[in-house]
Amino acid sequence: MKTVKIVFFKEMRRILFDRKMVFALFIMPVLMMIMIFGLMAVLAVNMLADISGHVSKVYVYQAPEDFKEFLQEEIGGDNKSSDMLYDAQKMLKEQAEQSMTENTANIIKQVGQLIGKDAEITYILSEEDMEKVKEDILIGEADMMIAFPEDFFNQVRNYKEGSKVPQIKTFYNPSEDYSSSAKETFSEYLEKYRRSLLKERVGNLDNVAVFTVDTDNKESVIQDDDKAGGKMLGRILPYMICMLLFAGVMSLGTDTITGEKERGTLAPLLIAPVKRSHIVYGKLMALMALSAMSAMVYGISMLSAFPVFAETLKAGGMSFHISGVQAVLLLLLIISLVFVYVAIIAVCAAIAKNMKEASTYLTPAYLLVIALGMMTMFVTGDTKTSVYIIPLYGSSMALRNVLTQEISNFQVVLAIITNLILGAALAAIVTKCFDNENLMFDA
Repeated sequence: MKTVKIVFFKEMRRILFDRKMVFALFIMPVLMMIMIFGLMAVLAVNMLADISGHVSKVYVYQAPEDFKEFLQEEIGGDNKSSDMLYDAQKMLKEQAEQSMTENTANIIKQVGQLIGKDAEITYILSEEDMEKVKEDILIGEADMMIAFPEDFFNQVRNYKEGSKVPQIKTFYNPSEDYSSSAKETFSEYLEKYRRSLLKERVGNLDNVAVFTVDTDNKESVIQDDDKAGGKMLGRILPYMICMLLFAGVMSLGTDTITGEKERGTLAPLLIAPVKRSHIVYGKLMALMALSAMSAMVYGISMLSAFPVFAETLKAGGMSFHISGVQAVLLLLLIISLVFVYVAIIAVCAAIAKNMKEASTYLTPAYLLVIALGMMTMFVTGDTKTSVYIIPLYGSSMALRNVLTQEISNFQVVLAIITNLILGAALAAIVTKCFDNENLMFDA
């Protein structure tokens, strides 16, 4: 084992006295975590503020007068449509049934408008304008349209049992955040308007209410805020952790084995009167130690950055708190994953003749790691214990479920043991590669 110790310290000295390697392994991870979490927090807060501060552009087709008055009470603002102008709208509509000039269309848009703090309501009467608004909603220029049926007022007032119930139609674009927000807000307004009309018809609404839902139920939402926040982070972090860890170890592993082949410094070591398995163990232990140190830096910087992201979660009604046990489990999982990644990279580096070839071999492995990390974003339901013994994927799921607090200590240990067994098997393959003269000397 003396040889293992010599090779181990040789590799450690070579890396630790290289300023570029030290920066890449121990300083860059901290900067990346701070930048990533800080950027995510800022972007999320800005997105929420932008949506809440947006003045929705809503169009109302054939709006009855009482609905216009209702909206003015709800959103406030200045109503720029007088009775005379609204009558002008109706007249223009009748005159423009067959042909409408662009001028007339603009007049119709301008004479009926309500501008409030949170919404800009434009009243329209022509079907041509209605079709134009639909196109604007599709491209994001308008947020929503509410279309009343013709003669809505009389249909509601003169309703008799068995008559057709008038239908108000809404149009919005769910792929646009502004449009979805407007839909949610104005659906509430329409419900209030419906209740006000119903109250006029029947008087006390309690007389026709069979039941109510959550009228005064302040405990409707039963949610573990920490679990909700962890679930949100659990969709993102496993992918990020797996990708960053593999990328960080990749350059170090290829330089330690394939790089030494190219530089000619590995050959003297191989012809020395020592077991090649000891050389492999020394190199892998050095890689493991350095990568584990780097992984711990990643993990600690990630845990330190959580409070920054927690402020964003609070804005969404969630929180996040990580216990000491969770933190330890995360670090152990990350370190065991690093061992597997080091072994994978060592296999690719050992069979490659040069750095370029090593990069070619590593690309599919890197893509596989990224794909397995991304798969955890789209998994629902409980995770079976057997999943944690699936190489790499089980570890990604374990990382996710530690954050969502949906995993037992036994399942975490199972994922860690799987990583250690896989890493040991790959280390044995690396040893076989070192015993192959063609692979080691044909660089």
